[in-house]
Amino acid sequence: MKIGVCCGEREFNAAGRSGFAYVEMSAQTVRNLDAEALKALRERAFSEGLTIDGFNGFFSGEVSLYDDPLEKITAYAEKNFYAALELGASYCVLGSGRNRFVPEGMDKKDAEEKFMEIMDGIGDKAGQYGVQVILEPLRYAETNLLNTLSEGIAFCRAVGNPNVSCLVDFYHFFMNGESYDIFDTLRPGEITHVHLARPNQDRVYPKKEDAPVLEQWAGLLRKIKYDRRISLECNWAGGFEAGALEAYPNVSMFM
Repeated sequence: MKIGVCCGEREFNAAGRSGFAYVEMSAQTVRNLDAEALKALRERAFSEGLTIDGFNGFFSGEVSLYDDPLEKITAYAEKNFYAALELGASYCVLGSGRNRFVPEGMDKKDAEEKFMEIMDGIGDKAGQYGVQVILEPLRYAETNLLNTLSEGIAFCRAVGNPNVSCLVDFYHFFMNGESYDIFDTLRPGEITHVHLARPNQDRVYPKKEDAPVLEQWAGLLRKIKYDRRISLECNWAGGFEAGALEAYPNVSMFM
């Protein structure tokens, strides 16, 4: 198990000193860098004892999932996968709640079928770069398509692409009021990534007082024999450095 943190280059030093093993960056900060700049960024992470294992923030506002042709969307995605390959990353999280939001007047089933076609297409492209595309179910406040873990798992099963899988973000899981029972229905390896914040609407990093719920979440992951990565994706009230130093011991139970 590896514990990492979602952050940018400015936080590399603090992330490394706090004990995190890797960082998960925003695709928007790296997708337009050339090979030389990507190499320098990778070496910068190494100098702090870190690897760059993956990305979030997959799509920007320039992409319209329901209007743009699949070729344009796939070409956009390929730049993310190229950056991942150059940086040694192996996954790209696809949340992008605004992009996948079903617009008024569009049938939700039609939107899901379109999104399924998109995920299959970019999944094929991701496979050429050795990258996994990981769907992130999001709380109801952030999108109206694929909110719960059960919906995300069913969607990925329907896509049926080996390069497309699902994560559990325990913050979204908590905010949606989901039942732990879903973990009894998961097949081996269906959860390929985890995002973590404290079980509170403020979405701040895990604190010592959150230990009882964190222990429950760790137990759910042990139940499904999950042993990959956990990324802290949270707010840093009081600043990243102090928060990272405080947060890391509180998530050690997941190791």
